[in-house]
Amino acid sequence: MRKISGLIGALTLMFAVTSCGGSTAPGGGGGGGGGGGGGNDCPAGNFCMGSSTFFTAAATVQPVTLMVNTNTAVTWNNNSGGVQHDVVFDDQTAALAVGNGSPGNIGLHTSGSNQRQFATTGTYPFHCTIHGTANTGMRGAVIVQ
Repeated sequence: MRKISGLIGALTLMFAVTSCGGSTAPGGGGGGGGGGGGGNDCPAGNFCMGSSTFFTAAATVQPVTLMVNTNTAVTWNNNSGGVQHDVVFDDQTAALAVGNGSPGNIGLHTSGSNQRQFATTGTYPFHCTIHGTANTGMRGAVIVQ
């Protein structure tokens, strides 16, 4: 009976570990807690979107940050496999258009890329309203130097 209890305990632990979080980022990810660890295919200088997290080439822990110079185009890529996301900035007036693109918040979409630039140094937080808030869940910040 003790062996059966041990086997059930081990199987339960294995199931919990493999089903907890994990990134749906292209190229892997892995780890628990909503998308930590592992490598990913997010290009440098981009924010990419998994099923419920933002991530960069260097970070997956929420909130993710990206440091750029003023007037640098920052790209948000939604390659999440059809999951809807948006990007809402705490100060949408600071998120300026790039080229012929639109300024401000990025509306709901299931795929594609959007760019914004920031003309003034500072920190510009954002979040996905589907999977987070300004203080929890899917969120990040652009840090402009």
